[in-house]
Amino acid sequence: MELPTPEKASLVTYHREGAIGFITLNRPEKRNAMNLALWNALGETVAAAEQDKDLRAAIVRGEGKSFCAGLDLGPENELIPVMSSPASAAQKLEFYRAVRHVQEIYNRLERLIVPTIAVIHGHCLGAGLELALCCDIRLTCAGTVFSLPEAQLAIITDVGGLQRLPKVVGPGYAREIAFRGHRFSPEWAKEIGLVNHLYPEKETLDAAAKTMAEEIAANPPLAVQGTKEVLLYNDEVGLNEALEYTASRSSMIIPSEDLIEAVQAFAQKRKGQYKGR
Repeated sequence: MELPTPEKASLVTYHREGAIGFITLNRPEKRNAMNLALWNALGETVAAAEQDKDLRAAIVRGEGKSFCAGLDLGPENELIPVMSSPASAAQKLEFYRAVRHVQEIYNRLERLIVPTIAVIHGHCLGAGLELALCCDIRLTCAGTVFSLPEAQLAIITDVGGLQRLPKVVGPGYAREIAFRGHRFSPEWAKEIGLVNHLYPEKETLDAAAKTMAEEIAANPPLAVQGTKEVLLYNDEVGLNEALEYTASRSSMIIPSEDLIEAVQAFAQKRKGQYKGR
């Protein structure tokens, strides 16, 4: 499935192979460094993916040599003049609104109803790492470089990294990464739990991501999507509220045609054919 792509949306492409959607940052000449146009294109693409009723899992990746090299510090980034202009109430308000706008784009990706897999290679820096943290699963390959370099650039990591990173790697490692701003290896990223799996090269990485997405997509979609909603809800509330929501959400999909099919497929030792009903 190819979606219509207006000129600015071509910075992020989307297509679906079977039940697997591919959201691809498409600014390879800049190692997919983020400017406002790219962020807006990402927001439009995620919104389009939300409307794809046949989508059951999504892969988020970068075209070219890198996943994402972080914030574009060049003149093509519309935010740079705002960041560097003389301080004033108007300047601060404009920058605040821009940050909140990007935060909402990342939130929308995080809340995409289907599971998302970040396929990370080359560079995963700053806003790129924050983007990867919005995905449910992160995979990478040898040679990838990770960093939250904002502290070295006299700015604060501000589009969700400081909120999501501690939940993934724990508060101690999150603080080390954020305070030092250093670059670190995929081996260390795997050791601290930032990525789920580390592969020897990009070809193996790509193949593994697609296989994992196909496994997820083959499961009953109502159960998978409900599980994701519960996991997201868990992050926002206390235990009792989370358990109450889990019970309510579980009851929404029982009984279902997919449940009957799952039981029959198990008894007959075959793969189930699920319709999301």
